[in-house]
Amino acid sequence: AMSNLKEQLLDNTETGLEKGAAKTVQPVPPEDQTWWRCTHAFGFVLGGVTFWLGTFCYYYPQTLFVQNLSAWLYIIGSCGFMYVDTQEFFTFTDDKMLRLNISMSMTGSFLYIVGSAGFLPAVMAKTMEVGIWGFIGGSFAIGVSQMWKVVRISRSGRFPEKDTLTALGVEGGACLGAWGFFFGTVYFWQGAAAGAAFQVVLLCWMLGSSFFTFGGLCLTYRHAVMGVC
Repeated sequence: AMSNLKEQLLDNTETGLEKGAAKTVQPVPPEDQTWWRCTHAFGFVLGGVTFWLGTFCYYYPQTLFVQNLSAWLYIIGSCGFMYVDTQEFFTFTDDKMLRLNISMSMTGSFLYIVGSAGFLPAVMAKTMEVGIWGFIGGSFAIGVSQMWKVVRISRSGRFPEKDTLTALGVEGGACLGAWGFFFGTVYFWQGAAAGAAFQVVLLCWMLGSSFFTFGGLCLTYRHAVMGVC
């Protein structure tokens, strides 16, 4: 009887510990939650694809409708990039240097929104400076920020592990995308607004858009297939 009592007490103690453990289960971090990863990847891919489509519009006759469509595609894409940066800024709050790095990308995305609005026909009829300098400044900020991220990953990661390579695909894709728009817009600012020279501008923008999209697809692969942030 004494042995049975001891066993019952032990069972009750273990059950109590299990209940206590259940009460102290740590919540799932935001970056590991499905909604966070889905919207994170969607915002990035949305930015790349809409930039690509917005640039492709320049290959069509520039009617008022096409010009408005192109600008709004850029605005939507810039908002997608801004969402991703803001999401990261308010999620990864422990590392101050990482947060500073992300804030540079946020600044660039904000300037992209301003620059995209600057390409609306109503704005361009008054001045082209808003669109041009919004994209030059935004591209420079994002380009430098992404270069910082690439260096950080290269120093801390291991090669040729998939985690490191896909992370470089995400940040490197955004880096090359930003510099594509930087050099293309600088050339456009220098007067390459028509003929063969403008085709070079469009090539830079298309390459930039493709690299942005590649980065978004790498991020989607990390979230959906690898299950990492």
